[in-house]
Amino acid sequence: MKKIVAILFLALACAKKEQPPPAAPPVTETHPVVNMTKPETAAPPGSMHEAVWSIPSRGVVLWLIGDDAKPEYGGSLATWSNPFLPTAKATADRPEMQPSVANEAINQHAVVRFDGQSNIMQTNIDISPASMPNATICAAFTSKTDAPSPLRKLYGDDDGGYDRAAGLDDRGGGKNFTIFTGSGVQGDFTLKANEPYVSCDAYTKTEVSTWVNGKETLQKIAGTWGTALPNMYIGGSGPNYHEPWHGDIAEIVVYSRVIAELERMQVEDYLAKKYGVALTR
Repeated sequence: MKKIVAILFLALACAKKEQPPPAAPPVTETHPVVNMTKPETAAPPGSMHEAVWSIPSRGVVLWLIGDDAKPEYGGSLATWSNPFLPTAKATADRPEMQPSVANEAINQHAVVRFDGQSNIMQTNIDISPASMPNATICAAFTSKTDAPSPLRKLYGDDDGGYDRAAGLDDRGGGKNFTIFTGSGVQGDFTLKANEPYVSCDAYTKTEVSTWVNGKETLQKIAGTWGTALPNMYIGGSGPNYHEPWHGDIAEIVVYSRVIAELERMQVEDYLAKKYGVALTR
């Protein structure tokens, strides 16, 4: 009997030794958590521009689109705004200042049409260097004329000191479309009448660079802009000299910074595709 008990005890001891060791505790992951955010080109859900928001959004202070322009009774445009940026707008208080809206004018898109006489719109943003040291202004537009005189400006804030402005001018050294440098007029490119263009002008406190239809036309031209009008004007240089634009503006986007090269190309691609403009890079 004692022998049987001893054998059983020995068998149990061997079985205990042969049991596998307990499993190791699970390893805790130590990788950092990445917070995924939407790219800055994405519009907020539900935005009216969710489907077309294909430009960089950081720093946009004004974005006016011809398709958004809602004319008053009779066809004149008193207020031009964007539902996505409702506080940034362009206005024309008096009837003679108000441009018209032409539907399906450029590649089946609406435009704001300036008569070259009295139309001009005042925005509520300030592009002067004191308020906005760095700025990028991109536009899609046409001109009814290629004559450099009388003077005509696409946009501006000029109080008489050659402040930031772009448009037709006979002081551009053979190029009819020009940029103001603060000390004079710099020829930019040769504009042809009734042809759509996509332009981007990048300003710092001391220089300006420009691109037309994707091609760089001016590179870091010295600028000495001082005080200027406290409002940017569209369809003219401002109330001091006016220089009324004669043609169509389909879209204009203003950034309060100099956008990077790939961002600028993104804006150009968006505007060119939308308005049927061929880019040259």
